[in-house]
Amino acid sequence: RIVKALAADVHGPGDPHIRIHLPQRQHRLAKIQIAPLRHTADKMGISCLEVARIDFNEKNADEIWAIMGNHNIRPVSIQVKPKYVFGDPESVIRFCKTTECKNVVISQLPFSCVLGEEDRFYEFVGLLDKTCEIYAKEGITLAYHHHNWEYIKLSNGKTRMEELLTLTKRIRFVHDTYWTARCGIDPAKQIREFGDRLLGIHLRDLTFSKKLIDVVPHDTWVGGGVIDFRSVLSAAKKVGCEYFVIEQNSKDPYSDIEKSYNYLLSLNIEG
Repeated sequence: RIVKALAADVHGPGDPHIRIHLPQRQHRLAKIQIAPLRHTADKMGISCLEVARIDFNEKNADEIWAIMGNHNIRPVSIQVKPKYVFGDPESVIRFCKTTECKNVVISQLPFSCVLGEEDRFYEFVGLLDKTCEIYAKEGITLAYHHHNWEYIKLSNGKTRMEELLTLTKRIRFVHDTYWTARCGIDPAKQIREFGDRLLGIHLRDLTFSKKLIDVVPHDTWVGGGVIDFRSVLSAAKKVGCEYFVIEQNSKDPYSDIEKSYNYLLSLNIEG
């Protein structure tokens, strides 16, 4: 299971990149849908991809590098499960060296930090800055991607996100607008709190649909929901966000990616 994102350079030199997060459900690299990928890349000027849900070994690194080289695409980041980031940094770093990737993103909070004792969470927090040093020595930036669990309060009344920001200094963050909004928090406010530690943003909108007698939240294309993306992009510009990711998990991802892309351009946010 493999290539998780496309990426598009849509701004001028020195400006943030817009990338496109496109989940794939193939189990082998050879099954990547190159035709629609290439069509989308050509249509919107996509030149980068994000890699996730694979084994970060030499074979996969070589195969991904060959695919990218054939289609003029480069890696911007890889999303890696925490057990590999901490437990096998040599393999992750070797993968980055082969593919010339400069950003490693911890994909999620370990389940033991959500379901287990709070001490497990604080042990995880204690590893972050130390592990940043390991990757930094190889020229690689380490960041953390959140979900909704980080906004659940601990026994001291603080959220995990508050503790992550307070108890660390070096780890960067990849923000997800959908999860923040779903937790009732203004994404722009969270971006300002990340400040210059914000590396990138996953852009997903939040909408609601009726299911029997319930109203169910779910993600949708950017501009198709309730999030104020003008304020999101403005806040991101002020803190120096390096890239944006358009994330779509829909039944028609290519169409929704294009709608999201065009909506973001229509906002005409300078810089």
